[in-house]
Amino acid sequence: MIIEWESILFVLVTLFLVMLIIKIIEEKTNINGEIKRKMLHVSMGLIMLTFPYIFNSAFSVGLLGIIAVIFMYILKHTKLKQTIGTVLYSVDRESMGEIFFIISVFLLFYLSKGDKILYSIPILILSFADSTAALIGRNYAKKNLAELNEDSKSIEGSFMFFIVAFMSTLVPLLLFTEVGREEVLAISMIIGFNVALVEMISHSGNDNLLIPLTTYAFLTTHIGLAIEELRMNLLILCVIFLLVTIANRVKAWSKLALVETLVVGYLTIILYGIYAIIPPLILFLTVMNFPKKRENEKENLYDARIIETNIIIGIAICGIVAITGLKKELFMIYASSYTMHLIINTFVRLKYYFNFSVGDSILLSVSKGIGFIFVPSILIEILVFKERLNAIMFSAMIIAFILSAIIISLKKKNVQKEEITITNGYMHTKIILALTLALSGIQYLQVLF
Repeated sequence: MIIEWESILFVLVTLFLVMLIIKIIEEKTNINGEIKRKMLHVSMGLIMLTFPYIFNSAFSVGLLGIIAVIFMYILKHTKLKQTIGTVLYSVDRESMGEIFFIISVFLLFYLSKGDKILYSIPILILSFADSTAALIGRNYAKKNLAELNEDSKSIEGSFMFFIVAFMSTLVPLLLFTEVGREEVLAISMIIGFNVALVEMISHSGNDNLLIPLTTYAFLTTHIGLAIEELRMNLLILCVIFLLVTIANRVKAWSKLALVETLVVGYLTIILYGIYAIIPPLILFLTVMNFPKKRENEKENLYDARIIETNIIIGIAICGIVAITGLKKELFMIYASSYTMHLIINTFVRLKYYFNFSVGDSILLSVSKGIGFIFVPSILIEILVFKERLNAIMFSAMIIAFILSAIIISLKKKNVQKEEITITNGYMHTKIILALTLALSGIQYLQVLF
């Protein structure tokens, strides 16, 4: 395998020179840390735009990424942090943004397979829209949408993100593709709006991963659609937005959590199909009902990060389906992940807010999950895919549902009072991920034998 060392060296030298120039500007003007980071962010984006022209191999791009990670580690953990490292690490904020940036560039280069439009538009949005939103939000924001521990987000910053993302999509599609003008306008509106919402719910630097990958997903699923289909997608987006606006009356969720449900709803429909919205929709509609919320639960506010833990596995499966086309093969695995989320959330409610016994909480939560999500999903599989679960997979899924309730009961054996925290949310997700992978393994073995 040929390694393109000349291109790797060009990128590394250019990046170092950019950091050196920003350092000189810092010493001359005393600019603040956030502006330095955004200057570097935009410069890196412009450098990355050259990749389809200077690289032929994804392996070389991956090797460059590894070298860049090593360089940033040295920069952060040596005396260089006090010199040229101030360009990147002068802001006192824990973030994985730099690592996510490198990962997203590699994934985009690999997935786009030389298609300059599919690669460049996500990089343009990541470089310019994200930086513009951050600077406008920091300097001109009047209303912060965030609650609890959510990252600060403003309407002003999000609006500017939409404008820049819209233009970053519109101009390349008009200039470098044969897509019709009305189609380009619709695609740009859909991408600009959705990716602006993704930026609103991102945190800890994960926007550097989520923004380019969701942009890529929207491009691949919308370019090539007829104008009638694009109009329908815009209508779906408007309907979901209306429903979420109405749901803003629900005090159990933060504003950004409601934004996340809008993104999840549209992504699910576009990547998987409209029938795939049923499991997450039932989860969100029933998780705080049946039984009805009590007074001692009303102080709980589900923020965007908590919602994220409940949908991350489902959205990941939607992404896999969009890439592989395995809709009918993965649907019940997908539905089972949401079933287990409903089971675990219901167990916690029954045990800690209704004071049910462990045994009753397990029995009732499993029954609720099966009755509200699993059974309707079986009907969807029969009606949409003309398929039926075989006895082995049916039994394995029922066992997984029971295990999810038992495992969470053991994990919380010594807990006296439940708290709605991101730590607990991800602990629930890890349990469900392990069981989902186990179910996927059983299904794969059946296919082999």
